[in-house]
Amino acid sequence: ICELLDLSKIRGRSIEDLSGGELQRFACAMVCIQDADIFMFDEPSSYLDVKQRLKAAVTIRSLIRPEKFIIVVEHDLSVLDYLSDFICCLYGVPGAYGVVTMPFSVREGINIFLDGFVPTENLRFRDESLVFKVAESATEEEVKRMNHYEYPAMIKTMGEFRLEVHQGQFTDSEILVLLGENGTGKTTFIRMLAGNLPADSGSGDLPQL
Repeated sequence: ICELLDLSKIRGRSIEDLSGGELQRFACAMVCIQDADIFMFDEPSSYLDVKQRLKAAVTIRSLIRPEKFIIVVEHDLSVLDYLSDFICCLYGVPGAYGVVTMPFSVREGINIFLDGFVPTENLRFRDESLVFKVAESATEEEVKRMNHYEYPAMIKTMGEFRLEVHQGQFTDSEILVLLGENGTGKTTFIRMLAGNLPADSGSGDLPQL
C-alpha cells in the first residue's frame, strides 16, 4: 500500500509534519490496511494532483473482492468515471435535507448529475444542465487571435529544482489550465508571468498583465 500511494519516502516522518496531499494519502492507506468487509472513503482525491488521484483510485480498486464492499464520496467526475461500478447521485438543500437516488451505471449517474434531472423519479433538482462547450465559431476564434499575449522562453533555478519554460502565448478570452504533478513548477511559472518572481534568463519580454 505504501508503494502504491508513494508513502515509502515519508514513513519516518511525524503526522504533524505531513503536507495536505501526504496526509490525505496516509489517511487512504490507513483505511486500505484494515481487515474489514466494508471500506468507506470520503473525498479521497482532495489535495492530490492528477497522478496521485489516479494512484489513489488504483489502490482503492485493488481492495475489490467478491465478499467486500467499497463506498466512495467523490466530486471529481474523472475519478468517479475510473473508480466506480455504480453511482448514486445526491440532491437537496445543504444543511436542510438530502436525497440519495437509486444506484445507476457510471455513464447514467454522471449524465444525471450533469443534466440535473433524475428520469426514474421524473424530478429536476437543478434548473440548468451543466454543458461543456467543445467548439466555437470561426468568428469567435478570429476575435481571440486579435487579443493575445506572448511570453519568452525562460529558465528558473531554485536549489536543485530547474524550471524550463518554452516560448508561448495566450489570449484574454480563454481559460488556460496548467496540468502537472505537485512540485513540477506550476506556481513558479505563474509567479514568473506575474512578475513576482524574476527568471534567471529571458524575462525581459514578459507581457504587461
